[in-house]
Amino acid sequence: MRCLGPLLLLFLVEPLQKTAVAESSFHLPAPQNVTIVSYNFQNTLKWSPVMGINSSAVTYRVEHCTKSDCVWAEEVNSTNITKPEYYFTDVTKEFVEVIFRVRTEQGELKSDWVETSPFRARTHTILGPPREIDATVEANSIVVSYKAPFDDNSRFFVFQYLISYWEKSTNKDLPDKAVVETSNTKYKLANLMEMTEYCFHIEAVLHEKGLHGHSSDAYCKKTSFTETTRILSITLPFMFAVVVLIIVFFCLMVIQKHQNVIKSLWRPPLTIPLHYEEDLQNPQMIVAEEFKNCAGEDRWDSVSVISRVEQNPTVTNSTDGNNQDVHLLETDELR
Repeated sequence: MRCLGPLLLLFLVEPLQKTAVAESSFHLPAPQNVTIVSYNFQNTLKWSPVMGINSSAVTYRVEHCTKSDCVWAEEVNSTNITKPEYYFTDVTKEFVEVIFRVRTEQGELKSDWVETSPFRARTHTILGPPREIDATVEANSIVVSYKAPFDDNSRFFVFQYLISYWEKSTNKDLPDKAVVETSNTKYKLANLMEMTEYCFHIEAVLHEKGLHGHSSDAYCKKTSFTETTRILSITLPFMFAVVVLIIVFFCLMVIQKHQNVIKSLWRPPLTIPLHYEEDLQNPQMIVAEEFKNCAGEDRWDSVSVISRVEQNPTVTNSTDGNNQDVHLLETDELR
């Protein structure tokens, strides 16, 4: 019986030892793809999810230290993390260079630590484009308004804004696009061409930190007429109509006053035909023609008597064939 006691104890302890050795041989996988994402100074440590032993849930632990004096420390919310990410914007200053490390935990089981590269927010963060961009047209100008890429801690940053604008008909990548820089959140693109469509985009810059943000989407607006052009577009046609009416009235007055002169100038001068002109230059031909016309064409076929109270002249016209005699008889009035 005394010999059976030690054998029984050995029989019970040996399985327990084997179980402890087996559990100690288990090793949790370390997180993979550990990266730091920083956008507008909002910093997040991310990694790929890890599957625990027997598909059990795991937790994560994160520690950090400064590069100049690396003493690993943890925050209240940096242990027992259930999601594969850790938000640490409020943990470190934006000008301090820090290193992070993360590991997987499941009960007493722990994975190896995985460290990140040194990170400084003011150097590695990504600036987004300005927000709430709006544009209004004022004649041949475009007034652009916008807000900083983010609100948190914006009072500690002095943003500069690069506004690039160009005509929509041209390519925005051409060298002739104009770029203006301002620290205001409202800017007027003045002296643009009238009735022309312009496009623009805005980029935020932190010169003291050497950060250039992402450009915004392109926005397009079409300019309108200036007040001067609008007035001229109304008055010029009216003035032109008045001038035309004055010219027409003046022309009518001139025509009425100098009608004969205008007719003489307008109509071609009358000319004698050449063969008639030759005949007119020969006097004998003119006399012969006149005599012929008088002898052969003109005939008297009537007698006219003219009488008066005191004198009674009588004109007798007689015609015989081609001969014509005219006798004028005067008689004294009988007393």
